[in-house]
Amino acid sequence: MAHIKRHGDSMDGELMTSEDMAMVFFQNMVTPLYSLAWTPNSTHAYAGTCIFLIVLAVAHRALIALRSLAFDGNRNLVVRAPISADKEFLVSERLQPPHMGSLGQQLRERRAQHPFLVSVELGRSLLEVFIGGVGYLLMLAVMTFNLGYFLSVLGGIFLGTFVFGRLGAGAGH
Repeated sequence: MAHIKRHGDSMDGELMTSEDMAMVFFQNMVTPLYSLAWTPNSTHAYAGTCIFLIVLAVAHRALIALRSLAFDGNRNLVVRAPISADKEFLVSERLQPPHMGSLGQQLRERRAQHPFLVSVELGRSLLEVFIGGVGYLLMLAVMTFNLGYFLSVLGGIFLGTFVFGRLGAGAGH
């Protein structure tokens, strides 16, 4: 049975209380990442862990851009209604804002434009789960409150957005 640590007791093999877990950033090279087996034990191992987090954050931004390119910007997934010849030449009609109907009407139009295809939705779902999983791994790294891990994740997000941000501009994430 585990014992709750009292103020002043040693930490060996005992649970930590909220008093012991100060939520402040700290600098410590021997902070475990994801498991006790992944605990850097040298400066080089810590630098490698930080580089891994940068690469993981860049990959996260690349996956978001991929999602946008594959699904949001893919015109092949949208069924377009043919435009009649007389409407094509009416520039004023094309410049008018779209009619805002009821929510139900908008959903029906959207569903008609984007038909349900199992292969497309399966791919979209799997990619979204993968993006979410990578995002949660980044979140767990930040939640260690290790300053180096936190700055590595931020640096990777910056670098990934710098490289891939324009490709996923419509993603909104």
